[in-house]
Amino acid sequence: MGGESKVIRSPATGEKPRRESCRKVRNVDGIKYFTQQQIKLLRRTVRDQAVLDQAHGLVTGLREWMAIDLITSTGVRVSEAANVRCGDLKVGYGESALFVRNGKGFKSRTVQIPDSLKKHMKQFITWKANRGEPTGDDDHLFIGQRGPWTAQAVQQLVKKYLRVLGLYENEKSVHSLRHSYAVELYKQQKDLRAVQKQLGHASIQTTQIYADVTVEDIQGQIRNLWGQK
Repeated sequence: MGGESKVIRSPATGEKPRRESCRKVRNVDGIKYFTQQQIKLLRRTVRDQAVLDQAHGLVTGLREWMAIDLITSTGVRVSEAANVRCGDLKVGYGESALFVRNGKGFKSRTVQIPDSLKKHMKQFITWKANRGEPTGDDDHLFIGQRGPWTAQAVQQLVKKYLRVLGLYENEKSVHSLRHSYAVELYKQQKDLRAVQKQLGHASIQTTQIYADVTVEDIQGQIRNLWGQK
């Protein structure tokens, strides 16, 4: 991916990220996912590296932060992230969406995105254009010295940061980002249809597992009900 940063440190303190809050990936009913705290730590670490790289005239960190922000803010698969083209970003006036082309089963879908990601995408496209990189509708969003990023390249960058934070385990942590997004999205409004549409599931039965995962949260809420232990 070109010019990969070797040392990941906080630009504010110059220290490596602490691993004190990095417990094992949660595994409930076969679904592995990260806690909200762990995802926030991952995002902060990658964002800090982007700031540090930019200060030193490097570009890798900026691309990596765009990729991690995209994946954790939309729940797209790494293969879908690698295949995003500049024209797939629907970030014009009144638009806040990402068109996912050729997803699982060669099905396309439109994913709604938060304002923070929309702003980041617009800034990233401007940055690419200023660097002289092609930003046409069919040009890849993520490119490196060897051309467009592959799904494997995205997987490697995700694994790199998960290892730094002590979150990588059993070759399954990368897809856990998608599960984490789904679990957190469901917790917001308990709307399975919304989760199904965002993830592109053909059947609501596939999405149902994320509702079942939150049973442990219910247990936490009722544990001290009426002062009972």
